[in-house]
Amino acid sequence: MARRRIRMRRVREVLRYHFEQGLSNERIAGALSMSKGGVHNILSRFKLNGLAWPLPANLSDSELERGLYPPQAGSSELPRAVPDVDYIEGELRRPHVTLELLWREFVESHPATMSRATFYRFVRQGLPKDVDLKMLHKGGDKVFVDFSGDGVEYIDRNTGEIHEAPLFVASWGASSYTFARALDGEDMEQFVRIHERAFRYFGCAPHALVPDNCKVAVIHPNRYEPQIAALYEQFGKHYQVAILPARVRAPKDKAVVESAVGFVQRYILGRLRNRRFFSVQEINEAIPEILERLNDEPMQAYRGQTRRQRYEALDKPFAQPLPAERFVVCAVKSDATVAPNYHVRFDDHYYSVPHHIARQKVDIYLVGNIVEIYHDGVHVTRHLKQPGNFGYSTKDEHMPSNHQFVRGWSKEWFIDKAGHIGMWTAEAVKLIMKRHRHPQQGFNSALGVLNLAHTYTPQRLEAAARRAIHFRSLSTKSIRTILEKNLDAQPLEQPKQYCLDLTALKHENVRGPQYYTSNQGE
Repeated sequence: MARRRIRMRRVREVLRYHFEQGLSNERIAGALSMSKGGVHNILSRFKLNGLAWPLPANLSDSELERGLYPPQAGSSELPRAVPDVDYIEGELRRPHVTLELLWREFVESHPATMSRATFYRFVRQGLPKDVDLKMLHKGGDKVFVDFSGDGVEYIDRNTGEIHEAPLFVASWGASSYTFARALDGEDMEQFVRIHERAFRYFGCAPHALVPDNCKVAVIHPNRYEPQIAALYEQFGKHYQVAILPARVRAPKDKAVVESAVGFVQRYILGRLRNRRFFSVQEINEAIPEILERLNDEPMQAYRGQTRRQRYEALDKPFAQPLPAERFVVCAVKSDATVAPNYHVRFDDHYYSVPHHIARQKVDIYLVGNIVEIYHDGVHVTRHLKQPGNFGYSTKDEHMPSNHQFVRGWSKEWFIDKAGHIGMWTAEAVKLIMKRHRHPQQGFNSALGVLNLAHTYTPQRLEAAARRAIHFRSLSTKSIRTILEKNLDAQPLEQPKQYCLDLTALKHENVRGPQYYTSNQGE
């Protein structure tokens, strides 16, 4: 069997290092991950066959191969066509193109030259070392995002403290075209905003985003069904981009971005190492110039092509156009306290959250007309934005089980229910709710008064309500205490300081004192 020949791309690199840079065989072998014997063989053949440097500009790989490996005398070997691996790699990154299709096209143009297995093997051997044929990313398909392990240090002018700003990196799968920017934190708002900035830098959007399983992006990492942070998911929907977190314990999923992150750390952070910064803004003013140089740096593994050139050829033509409207986080309210009635105020309206986080802190984001609420970094609910009229938006599933039957609570509902007991009870409930800035804030107290009717007779509850009004001690606890200590049985003169407006309470369902007097004999 003939010995496998070294691909011509590698041969050209060996010759360039030898003739242009004057490197030794050992250094060339180290730079190209070859054996010293392999380097020596190439240079010997080059000299033996009378080839000259520099090579003609129009010399093809096939012609160079025939020059280095001419058919031996008496050999039946004929010059044969070989696949152009650079062309094949570019085509494989286009949507809907497969290696099978390219092989069929090749044999149609060059019949009886190469079997399917030989074609596949030739292509695998010719691809750069960092390209896995099975993981070859389609153009315009994916952008990989991650935070650099090392950030950029800056000094707080006021305190002299040294802080480290994390570095966000986004890299296209096919071209490795990269965006980078420093942040002053890794919270959800900044995470979404930096994606928006990255898309505007690219001028287009991918079909999928592949974030690392950082907590800000993925609430519950799972190899098969990860739970995406709601605000990040909304961002994806706005741009029609699928969010595909890198699979847990699947290192190949993150190879592109981890490679990009490592390169960015060396390229950008290394060039900033001797500079002193006093804010994240100063850092970000320094990064763009270096980032442009990074994307315009020729890549040895791709015959001197730059990331920008590959992006323009491979990713941008197949990416999605950006929508006319940006994804805007309109407002943010951090560390808002949930009220005991499991509602939180935002822009003069009250929105419910799950009852078990009452009295705790939440973060609120307004995205378009959607109110997104997070607790401890985890999305708990969303509501449609309502006018700032101090109204309430309540979801049934947020209520404790013993509250869900009262979905229709209102000031009138409580007064009407209290009127079935009597006018003094109705007045007490009315005054209890009036004590609160908004009636609904007194619903729990009003409900407590109504529930006393399950234990005590309407006559006693009426007397207790009247006594509570007399002493201006209006609360469920006060009325219950009056009943428990039988104070409602003690005579009470009509209070001079408070006169009940009976006309205001006149209602067919409101029972006056005569109701109980007329029914005592029954």
